[in-house]
Amino acid sequence: MPTLQPLAPDLFEVDPPSKFLGHRMTVLRLPEGHGVWIHSPVAFDAALWAELEALAPPEEPRHLVIPSRTHDLHLAEWLERIPAATTYAPPALQKAHPDWNVGQTLTPDFRAPWSDLVPHVCLMGASRVSEVAFLHTSTKTLILVDSIFNVPSPKKPLLTRLFLKLDGAAGGISTTRVFRFLVKDKPAFRASVADILAWDFDRVLVGHGAVIDDPQGVAEVRAALQRY
Repeated sequence: MPTLQPLAPDLFEVDPPSKFLGHRMTVLRLPEGHGVWIHSPVAFDAALWAELEALAPPEEPRHLVIPSRTHDLHLAEWLERIPAATTYAPPALQKAHPDWNVGQTLTPDFRAPWSDLVPHVCLMGASRVSEVAFLHTSTKTLILVDSIFNVPSPKKPLLTRLFLKLDGAAGGISTTRVFRFLVKDKPAFRASVADILAWDFDRVLVGHGAVIDDPQGVAEVRAALQRY
């Protein structure tokens, strides 16, 4: 059963075991009055929902952030519980799922009630993915999805190890062949990366793989992003 795991003050993750690859859910408890920020949710679970509800008073908002076109699993039950006014997704996901009740579109100039606390950068130039990066300023945590992987592969099942090897993502901090292929406008993408690299961060949460919170690992993330 997935449960919230604290990583830093007001910063939590849910990273349930998976037979294949799985993905990380990130949760932020925002300052009083701002509610809870839920990023890339895993499969809905009543116990997990109860934990989230306990993070802030019921009158405060629950913000559901869908950070890319590719992270569109497990969302139906979340969207039933969180109103459209506080659900956010990039254009590619909304185009792919016009029937979903997502009320806010994550664009470069979009401003949310949490934007000063968790600024965002849309990774332009890869419109089929529309990944959006975020910075939790109070903990200096960069939150990514698929632009960077960090999957040490030896303990993974054979099928997963083969997939990671073919995708160029085996053995730690890396970019993937699939994601690089989807970057169609490299100058636009690199301009977005420059905006991310201007942020002050010393921890990185990726959609797939281990938390990166050591100086060498953070430097490797910066170098990998610059290679796009």
